Amino acid sequence: MLHRIEIEPQYLVTDTGTSDGTQIKYYNEKKWYKIDRYGGEGLCESLVSKILELSDYDEKNFVHYDPIIINGEPGCVSNDFLSEKERFITLYRLHMNIIGTDPAVPTSKMDYDDAIEYIIDLVRSSTGLDITGYLADTFVLDALILNEDRHFNNLGIIFDGKEYRSAPIFDNGKSLFIGNSRYNRSKSISENKKNAFAKAFSGSFNLNRDHLSKYASLSPDIGKIKKYLKTKDLSVDNVYSRLYKLCENEFFC
Repeated sequence: MLHRIEIEPQYLVTDTGTSDGTQIKYYNEKKWYKIDRYGGEGLCESLVSKILELSDYDEKNFVHYDPIIINGEPGCVSNDFLSEKERFITLYRLHMNIIGTDPAVPTSKMDYDDAIEYIIDLVRSSTGLDITGYLADTFVLDALILNEDRHFNNLGIIFDGKEYRSAPIFDNGKSLFIGNSRYNRSKSISENKKNAFAKAFSGSFNLNRDHLSKYASLSPDIGKIKKYLKTKDLSVDNVYSRLYKLCENEFFC
């Protein structure tokens, strides 16, 4: 049974946004609470945390989520990944501060590989930080879980007043067809996968991943992931069965 918590309205952070993955969020005692918007985001966040753990991915490089009931509604909870002296700078905000435009404006006119290199060069020239490995790992994960909400506000860096570092991977809830109105339960995973699209650079998860794949430290352990998924109910259409089918058919490769 999931833990239940009641949170007062004064801890509400946002309930609107430009992204279709925006959820109602609360912040209290250095924890973030997100309520599902489409249904299943909290469970998906938890599942992604688990597959990263099973793949021996360094825990400092991703945010861990637990499913929870918030004010009677399903969602998830995670610890704040920032210390008191740190601030999170999205790639959107960085580009706006330096260039004065949404990064989607110039990158949308470039080939996907040029767009990726453009952002890497911008971050390196303005902060001295190389985010190549960070993006590579993020794209490897997104190609597996089909994250359709990896926009420029869900990618970023952290500054502590002296040094910059890559942010951990976070916000994976709109994956595995959650919130995808084109998803058809009567069709196969391979057919549905054609209607899942990446963001920020190319609409293709594989193109984004393959361009930087040699720099990735994340290598999903498909054997362990499938073994874990077999402990879940795979007889119904849920995030577990969808991921199992993707792993079984190696569509992420």
